[in-house]
Amino acid sequence: MHITDPEIGAFVATLARAGGLVASAPVVGDNGVPVRAKLIFVLTIGLTVGPNRPGIPLADVALVAIIELCVGLLTGLCARFIMQRAAVAGQLFGLTLGLGFASQYDIHAGESAGTIRSIVTTLAGLAFLAGGGLEAIVQSATSAPASVLHIGMLGPALLAHGTSAMGHGLALAAPIVLAALVGNIGLALISRAAPAANIFSIALAAVLIIGGLALVATSGDLIAGLTSDAREAITVLTGGGS
Repeated sequence: MHITDPEIGAFVATLARAGGLVASAPVVGDNGVPVRAKLIFVLTIGLTVGPNRPGIPLADVALVAIIELCVGLLTGLCARFIMQRAAVAGQLFGLTLGLGFASQYDIHAGESAGTIRSIVTTLAGLAFLAGGGLEAIVQSATSAPASVLHIGMLGPALLAHGTSAMGHGLALAAPIVLAALVGNIGLALISRAAPAANIFSIALAAVLIIGGLALVATSGDLIAGLTSDAREAITVLTGGGS
């Protein structure tokens, strides 16, 4: 079997696109995923998709590979920013309920994160995988060859998804934030009406109970929101980041 130079160029370009996606996409791009697993995934995509892509002359491989790498990275980052809404919501859950001290090192985030945040992001990751996230990454790697114009289109999309993460995360956490706010206001009124009462001894437990009840009551909406975010991230991957 004779492999031509354009076929080698197509294989390199595919590796560049897949490498950028795997490095930045949600779940597979997390720090907790072994580098060996990422490498095998990229090579599998390259060996499967590369032979089916249009050939690229070796003289153009360097420029095409850089463009493909940038498109892969930006597309994956757009999807990751969408999935970060779950991390924002989880962090707000913990801080609002007074559980900011209950944090641990999150190997996937690469930083210290609240326990509730870890749980919420795990649920979002499962929704991403169940909705076809891995398939979307492969489909994105099989997209038509990218151009500099494509990079220019991804810039505004990346900015929009990045800046909207906080607002969407707050919307997911809004019921718990409001419930905790009402609980704290009620405790403040009790403290005002009965100064002798030791409110601080029951404040944490009261807020936890109120917030827990609100979380149970709105758990369906939370799961629906996480699933919606996962689907939006998958749509971004399959649509090239737009």
